[in-house]
Order: sequence, then structure tokens, then C-alpha cells
Amino acid sequence: MECPQVSSKGFETVLVPTVSLRRLLLASSACATLTGIGLIGSMPLRPALKTLFALLWVSRGLLEMVSQARGMSRMARLRMTAVGAVEALSPGGKAEPLELLPGSVVLSRVAWLRFRFSDGLHYGELLSGNARQDDGWRRLQVVWRQQASVFGGPRRS
Repeated sequence: MECPQVSSKGFETVLVPTVSLRRLLLASSACATLTGIGLIGSMPLRPALKTLFALLWVSRGLLEMVSQARGMSRMARLRMTAVGAVEALSPGGKAEPLELLPGSVVLSRVAWLRFRFSDGLHYGELLSGNARQDDGWRRLQVVWRQQASVFGGPRRS
């Protein structure tokens, strides 16, 4: 199906992340950290090396979870415009520019978007929606297709 051209610079979508998907991300990160510890424990290595690798793994996992939690606290809503601008809207309504990172994907019902805040904080957001029921989700689909060179093209994801 051909996507209509979006000519208005004012065309944008504002999405609100759900608490349940954010909790799922944090739980998945915790499970991955625990699984990694189990795998390290099963490796045929000396106990001292296993302990070192497990500590490194846990510290990296905790850093990722802290980074994720910090990003979640800074973004109450996400705004994407037809010209390719992406902003985090804080709980207080302040807009902060974001850089969309490679690995971001938008499908018909789910999106995984990776961002970098201006201070260097990396953050991922899992979103879901239904274009038939949610105007914001439908607009995300249109903006993503229109700005494929910025968002979804080979150089970005």
C-alpha cells in the first residue's frame, strides 16, 4: 500500500509509554543478568575466574538497568515529527531532543526505539499499539515510513 506524503511540518505523533511494557523491559534485563550468571557458573573455568566474570556481568547488568530506569524517569511522552525530529517530553512537560539510534524498529503493532539523550544517556523504549484504534500509533506508522531515510533506513537500523 502506498503511503501518503506528509507535507506539513506540524504533522507529529505523541506516544505515551505504558508502565507494563517498561516493567517488562526491566524484568527482562534482570532475567538476562541472572541467566548470564548461571551460564558463567557452568563454564569450565577456575572458581576465581568465574567469580570475576560473574561480578563483571552483574555490574554491567546493573548499569544497564540503572540507565533504563533513568531514561524512563526522564520520558513521560515521546514526540516524533514528520521532519524527523524526536523529543522526550518530561513529566513536567519540558521537551528534550533525542537522537534515534541504530537498531530501532517499528512494526505494525510493536516498536523498539533506541535513543540517546543530549547528555549521552542511552535508553530503549518498547511501545505497542493498534493503528485502527489509536491515532498516535497510526501517525507513528506514517512518520516512520515517510522518514525511512532518517528513521528506518539502512543507515539507522
